[in-house]
Formats: sequence, C-alpha cells, structure tokens
Amino acid sequence: MKIEISDLQLLLAAIENKGMPISAAIALINGSVKSKKVRVKAPIKLTVDYAKTVNQAVADGKYNAANNDISSENFPVPGELIGKKVKISGKIFHFNRGISSEDVIKEMDEAEFRPATLMELLAFGAAYPELQKQYSIIALGSFWIDYDRRRYVPYLGKDSVDRRLDLDQFGNDWRAWYRFFGVRK
Repeated sequence: MKIEISDLQLLLAAIENKGMPISAAIALINGSVKSKKVRVKAPIKLTVDYAKTVNQAVADGKYNAANNDISSENFPVPGELIGKKVKISGKIFHFNRGISSEDVIKEMDEAEFRPATLMELLAFGAAYPELQKQYSIIALGSFWIDYDRRRYVPYLGKDSVDRRLDLDQFGNDWRAWYRFFGVRK
C-alpha cells in the first residue's frame, strides 16, 4: 500500500486533535492498548488573530452554515486586542454527563482554565475543522443577548449540511455528549 504525504498529515492532525502522543497512537494501532478510553490531555496551541474581524474569522472557518447573528456587530473584539496576535493554550473539556453552563465554568476554573471566547473558538474551528464533525464544541466565554434578553453562546456543530457555526442558550443544561473549549489562564 502506497501512503501519500497528505495521508500522513491527516493522520498526524487526527492524532493531535485527540491530544494523543505519537507513542500512544502507535501502541493503539499495534493493538497493545485494548481500551478505547485512552485519554491524554495535551494542550491545543493556537494563535488568535485579532487583526481580523469576527466576520473574517467566520469566513476563515469555511463553515457550510453560520448563524447570521454571529457577527462583528454582535460579538465585538475588545479594543485592547484589536490588531494583535495572541497565542493561547486550550483544551477540550468533556464531562460525560449533563451539566449546567455555570458548573462547566466552575470546573474549568478549578482546572485553571476559563471558557473560550468566540474569536478563540473561530481560530480553533479553522485550525481543526474535522473535530466538530465528531461532537459539538461550545465556547461559554462570549455571548450575545437577543431582543428577549436571552444570552446565546457560540458553538461548532454538525448537521445535515456538515460543519456549522451556531448559537445556543447560555443557561442550558448541556447533554453528556457536548464538549467545551477552555483556555489556560
């Protein structure tokens, strides 16, 4: 079987998305690891480009569908960050149980993380586009208030049109399959 360099790049990106060291991936492939619950908590390193507007960062993600309320108008970039490139270290949190937004934030705080903002989520979505096809990833660090005074947070998800960028209510009790993007404090 001939392996192309592009196939190896995809394999390495998938391993990196799972936060798995190469040695653990090799052990899993060779069958020396029997459990599917190999969990390695490697940081996700990203650069968030605040020289871009929210609209430009959404376009970079090449989503099949994006909620029109996710815009520069509704999610302005803080003035002190405009024009800067900021390196962050993030992590996907999965609680494997129903959980409130407040409890997610509390548990992230205890792990010395904070909820990701929209721009951080957009940088993540552009860098790891395949990951959201596996599960929805929520950023509780930014919200938009609609005309009924409800808070909505952005998330990366999948539906019949493949990858999407959407909003859901902050006060939800999130189901067990949701993941949350956090950033090291």
